[in-house]
Amino acid sequence: MSETARRLVLMLAIAVVIRGSFALGAWLVTKDRTVFHVPDTGSYLAPARDLLAHGTFTRDGRPELARTPGYPLLLVPGIWLGSVEATTIALQIVLSALTVAGVFVLARLVFNDGPVALLAAGLYAVDPLSAIYTTILVSETLFTAVVVWSLVLIVAYVRGGRLTTLVGGMALLAASAYVRPAGYFLPLCLVALLGGYAAFERRWSMLRHLAVALAAAAAVVAPWQVRNRALGFRGMSAISAENVYFYDAASLRAARSHTSLEAAQAAMGYHNDSVYLAVHPEQRTWRPGERFQFMADEGGGEVQANLLRYARIHLAGMALVLLSPGTHEVLRLYGLPPVPGGFRDRIDAEGLGNGLLHLWQSNAVALGLVSVLLLGLIALYALALRGLAAGGRRPDLATLLLVASAAYFVVIAGGPVGESRFRHPLMPFVCVLAATGIAAKARTLPNQNSIAPRS
Repeated sequence: MSETARRLVLMLAIAVVIRGSFALGAWLVTKDRTVFHVPDTGSYLAPARDLLAHGTFTRDGRPELARTPGYPLLLVPGIWLGSVEATTIALQIVLSALTVAGVFVLARLVFNDGPVALLAAGLYAVDPLSAIYTTILVSETLFTAVVVWSLVLIVAYVRGGRLTTLVGGMALLAASAYVRPAGYFLPLCLVALLGGYAAFERRWSMLRHLAVALAAAAAVVAPWQVRNRALGFRGMSAISAENVYFYDAASLRAARSHTSLEAAQAAMGYHNDSVYLAVHPEQRTWRPGERFQFMADEGGGEVQANLLRYARIHLAGMALVLLSPGTHEVLRLYGLPPVPGGFRDRIDAEGLGNGLLHLWQSNAVALGLVSVLLLGLIALYALALRGLAAGGRRPDLATLLLVASAAYFVVIAGGPVGESRFRHPLMPFVCVLAATGIAAKARTLPNQNSIAPRS
């Protein structure tokens, strides 16, 4: 075994130990399995139980539209074994270790530099947010693993020009939408980026390759969309329709009426069918899919009619995705008291300074955690920016793919739903770029030569 391979195995071991320690520590401190659950966990468990019991993707006997089947499938072994938390967390630790390996391979492909690749893997192995969510029963860990290995294949195409790697990467990236619908538009965005490069460089064979890859990605998601259309909903997942109606549109109504988001949601019937149907009595006879389609159309129309006002809300959510340190998740995992009144709500109401002052007076542990996690996150971003600017060189196509993927997840997660959880899939790309920032101080990175296949 080479020295690089030994060091990579060490990084994988570190990742497993950190993630396992988080889970074991939470259990020993709380002796409560529910600390590994969040409000979304139940909506994944219900269809997973129906999958195991009946072989159908349903909830309470009705076709499930809000969730896609990727993560519920991961929960099935744990339900079958009678220990869903322990089994699923063990599987997620393995998946997270595979993501660490994927970060190494990705960095090696992008920069052709073994030490930088090891450094990137090490940064991701110790990333707090990634470690925390490995212990929580939500889709982030599986989704990130799929996205990272998709980008490995796509960057391998950029470096080597093999059509099979491009098709495989785009198909796998499209499959990520079965885990989280947030991945749905990413294949199209990356094809557009690669297509623009190919047209500018007049690499016509690359355009043909991209057309094949895009067709493969469309073929992957088509069966689920056909299934949903038969149920009255045109999208990939109805959770997106709920979000655009009960979060995006509700936030606009809250801003207009100078009330809270929660009050606007309650008036619209969020999680309350009797209120919702009182507002929309004509929908009493509609199928669930038709209701979700109404939410998507109505909410989307309201956002389009108020784009400027909504843009400010969306940008604020993007900032939270980037900078929210994830303190609440750590506190909850260990049964510690949360930030009184909610740190985010207090900042919104009183400003950052007063919010921090109140946190110091009411929960010094939380303030210390906020400080450590936030400073570490800002340092990582600074290193990533330094890596992009290293040597004054223009980022090549492979690097642009990483930047575009990270930016995509920030943009799509913005708005009133924005929180630290949605930063999870962009952290591998940040770690890759941050590794180059660290290395840039010591030496000049080698030039990238093979940028894309020539016709």
